Amino acid sequence: MLAAALSLSLCSCGAEKPKPELTVESYTELSTVLKLPPVYVPGGSWTEADIPGALWVGAKSFTFPATYASLGSKFTIDPEAADTVRTDGGDLSAVLLFDGCACGTIDLTGCDSKEAYTTGIIAAISFKNMGRSEAPSPSVFPVAFNGITIGSTAEQFKENLGIELTASGAEIKTLHHTIQFSGSPAEGVTAITLISTV
Repeated sequence: MLAAALSLSLCSCGAEKPKPELTVESYTELSTVLKLPPVYVPGGSWTEADIPGALWVGAKSFTFPATYASLGSKFTIDPEAADTVRTDGGDLSAVLLFDGCACGTIDLTGCDSKEAYTTGIIAAISFKNMGRSEAPSPSVFPVAFNGITIGSTAEQFKENLGIELTASGAEIKTLHHTIQFSGSPAEGVTAITLISTV
């Protein structure tokens, strides 16, 4: 009986669907971005001119204004998913996937139809661990600001950005960008939200 129970248990484990992972190419690209030398900003006084070259999304330099299409083909959303919200005004909020891994949420404007999301303007992207079993979070998140990504320590944060990560997080504001960091000195960075102020 014990042998039969064990074999059933092994069969059920083997029947699980494999979880999506980052491709080797994506993992290498994202890891390479994290190894770039940080931009030096005296006293953490970030300006709009400092954003290009410091902000990376999906291993590509990123600035606002931006459209969904500018993220590249590795990012996807499902406009038909149950947790996708679309308003009559053309706003859309959805779970954002990178290489099939749930990496956060995206808010778009100018999506007058279900198909129009591809040209939608990005209002905000929040990168965070989604805690999903069907599309687990990626091993390396596709966002980095001056070498800081989700999982970076408070010490790395202070060294690279010139500001403290406190229990209430931290924020950098420039003319077109608000970059919010969630976390604490003990946990490090747990989420990064990019908000367009264009």
